Amino acid sequence: MKYFLSFAFVLVCAISGAYSQGNRNSIDRKGKPVLLVANKHSNTLSFVNPKTFKVIETIPTGPNPHEIAITPDQRFAYLSSYIPPGNTISVVDLVNRKLVKQINTGKYIRIHGVAIAPDGKNAYFTAGQSGLVVEIDISTNEITRAIPTHGKISHMVYVSPDNKTLYTGNETSGDVSVIDRASGKLIALVKTGKGAGGMAFSADGKYLWVTNETDETIAIIDMAINSVVETFKCPGIIKRIRFTNDDKIALITSWTEEGELIVLDVPNRKEIKRIRVGDRAIGVEVSPNKKYAFVGCEDSQEAKVLPGGVEELTLKSQGSDGVHVIDMKKLKVKAVIKTGLGPDPMAIWLPPGK
Repeated sequence: MKYFLSFAFVLVCAISGAYSQGNRNSIDRKGKPVLLVANKHSNTLSFVNPKTFKVIETIPTGPNPHEIAITPDQRFAYLSSYIPPGNTISVVDLVNRKLVKQINTGKYIRIHGVAIAPDGKNAYFTAGQSGLVVEIDISTNEITRAIPTHGKISHMVYVSPDNKTLYTGNETSGDVSVIDRASGKLIALVKTGKGAGGMAFSADGKYLWVTNETDETIAIIDMAINSVVETFKCPGIIKRIRFTNDDKIALITSWTEEGELIVLDVPNRKEIKRIRVGDRAIGVEVSPNKKYAFVGCEDSQEAKVLPGGVEELTLKSQGSDGVHVIDMKKLKVKAVIKTGLGPDPMAIWLPPGK
């Protein structure tokens, strides 16, 4: 996707160094969970207490931190940078809470989706407009190869739980690339629907759910046969999907002006409720105790998707719709956390201690 940014966004970038500084000793070193929120229009990363909903600290990152993944040892976070030219990857030392490196990806631009292999050896990023997955050696933070996806506008990337396979959602070509991780060879190109982007593995590791935002459908891929076995309607500009309660519930964000979290009964494929949150809902995460869902919002005064998956945005220069906290029992908004402009990608971090 391509951004056409307003002057407001340029202003936000210019002042992004003015970030909040919290109590650096307030993060529990014994593994109590912390919610990480990347504020992509403030160029910052916030550390949030997922029980009290208080911001512990906010630190600067590289430009436009668009997606986030945490290494298996819980010590580092990798964040993509998508705003043109989008040729950097931010590496954050989570334990010491500071940006430690920006990897220059050179000719590989518009870096978007990120996933880290379960074995902790590599991080993978989409260079979407060029239809490539960029592989990073985590031990050296160097690019080791660029893997063709054979799809158009490869937006998100995931690594299978067994470390063997890469999956990318290709928005413009409306398919999912299935790639052998070791060889980089394409195994299959699975047609799912127009706008294929967000994905999630089922808990049993048998299925991959895919959001097709243009078609307003969800496709379910049987990973054993690399084929779609079911497709059903889900109205909205559906962006991300997150399973909870042992796959009984799916949480889906809708990037509409009204910004909704769609709560879906998975076994029956039945919509339970749509919860109004901030404008352009996008990122979603669930607290470790499953009591709360967190929904990030784009903070766009105006947004639309043009032909070919191009996004045209007019962004806010001040104020934020924030991260909406959903009470999963009552299915209502319980609180709003103001972390910065454009809170979107989130992850639960378990501090490893020293």
